[in-house]
Amino acid sequence: MLRLLVLFLSAVGVLAFKLKKGPICGIEASSNLIHHNPWLVYIEYWRGDYRTDIRCAASLVDSRHVITAAHCIRTPKFTRLVARLGEYDLANQEDCVNGVCADPILRLEVEEIIVHPDYDGKSHDIAILRLEKDAPYTDFIRPICLPSGELQPDTVFAATGWGEIPLQGYYSSTKKIIPLPIWSREKCKAAYKHLKIPDNAICAGGQEGIDTCRGDSGGPLVWFKSRAELWGVTSAGNSRCGTKNYPGLYTNVADHLQWVEDVLAGNYGKHEYDEFDIL
Repeated sequence: MLRLLVLFLSAVGVLAFKLKKGPICGIEASSNLIHHNPWLVYIEYWRGDYRTDIRCAASLVDSRHVITAAHCIRTPKFTRLVARLGEYDLANQEDCVNGVCADPILRLEVEEIIVHPDYDGKSHDIAILRLEKDAPYTDFIRPICLPSGELQPDTVFAATGWGEIPLQGYYSSTKKIIPLPIWSREKCKAAYKHLKIPDNAICAGGQEGIDTCRGDSGGPLVWFKSRAELWGVTSAGNSRCGTKNYPGLYTNVADHLQWVEDVLAGNYGKHEYDEFDIL
């Protein structure tokens, strides 16, 4: 099933790329796995001169901004953040798949953090990081599109990240691609009957062993249409990832679209690092 999804998404990306040239959003350079999800960003957490083993992800939405989860900012302790772009395999210095090798990864300092003003620890779990300088668009670094239109009851998303592999207990070193069907709010509330599901959450997944997990937080929940759109930000889920009939929870980007667009346009109050939980 996963292989079929990968082939389908690749075909969509290649077709759209042929129809329109240039660094447009939501388009992968080819069907090679190394070109998949070029908007996926690995967040490095630093404490002084040492990089920590905290793991969160983000999505590049334009050359200067990435979207992640607010809890990836408010919960950990850090002195600075670095966005790592163009990454595929965390375990290798040089990434090559089927004869195609990626460019060297790019690290850009995060110069500003903007957490959604209504984030309360559960709801509105979304934040935007402004990079120190513009990221170049290449075959391995490209932005994802913001959401458009309406969700459909048969939507199947794709989530990505370097988080823990469900039921295995270890992190993935390469980008995972996880197919996740949407859940209705009624079914989601029934599954988590002892919890309050945020009004701005998308529920997706619920299949045995197929799920986002620890370390995937902040990463994208993508709906591949003619182009890839960022519909969700990985937020929460069952403590035992990949448990059947327990979907993951993703912050709905469409519900926060006006705020996102305001931040990207610079229409927001400035926030400094010292407002957040850092060392």
